[in-house]
Amino acid sequence: MQLKDIVACIVSAEADASALALADQIASTNNAHVACSAIGIMQTVLLYNEFGVGAAYVEQLNEEKAQIDKFWAATKEALDKSGQKFELRRHRTYSTNLEPLVAAIARHSDLTVIRAPNRERPQPHTQMIEAALLGSGRPVLVAPIEWKPGPVGEKLVVGWDASREASRALHDAISLAAPNAEITIVTVDAKPGSLDHGDSPGLDIAAHVARHGLKVELRNEGSLGRSTHDVLKQVATDIHADMMVLGGYRHSRLQQSLFGGVTRSMLRNVSLPLLLSH
Repeated sequence: MQLKDIVACIVSAEADASALALADQIASTNNAHVACSAIGIMQTVLLYNEFGVGAAYVEQLNEEKAQIDKFWAATKEALDKSGQKFELRRHRTYSTNLEPLVAAIARHSDLTVIRAPNRERPQPHTQMIEAALLGSGRPVLVAPIEWKPGPVGEKLVVGWDASREASRALHDAISLAAPNAEITIVTVDAKPGSLDHGDSPGLDIAAHVARHGLKVELRNEGSLGRSTHDVLKQVATDIHADMMVLGGYRHSRLQQSLFGGVTRSMLRNVSLPLLLSH
């Protein structure tokens, strides 16, 4: 399916500039509509009692609303100066409602672009990525914080574990791949004869991708004491990839937060556009 409707979800005009630039490039390549959902997040929750609402709460709420208005104005100014043909959508929500809002936004587009989390301050971007990924049924493209316009979708690395999530991610990636794209499918410690991988890990899915007219390389890698995240990043470096593709959150968010996981590891250090599907 060709991409025709793309949205970038941002919470800062300046800090999320890479998400806007990546969404604009993908939209231009696909001749697609592109929107910017500028989300103003309010932290203050008004507390009511028999005496009404306290003046301090009202003052703080008004200050947050004023900051959001400034954010919207700065976003409009940035888009006007850049010449990017975005539809600007303004959203205001309490932090407790951020996830359902982002999920609803993502459901109405082919692809959602969100900036990668900052390692020192991962929220709200981790929360937004997870909401779009797990709540929309649509893929999420994570933009590196320092990403600058360049090739995207010409050299892709796909982390393949033969799961439903990986299959979904791979097929979403085909929509983003350039006509002359080179796709490297990577398995890590895949065992021949398993029910998921079959007798020849990765061979069937590589053949499937080749039938789409794309150049495919299959690499069955051993971890050799490294994490799956490190193996995939090394392959991406070796082939000068411009996009990483991964099935996101095969394990629950709780398991990922308690014991770690490939998705969380990837999100902590995004160095090239990362396509996630669930």
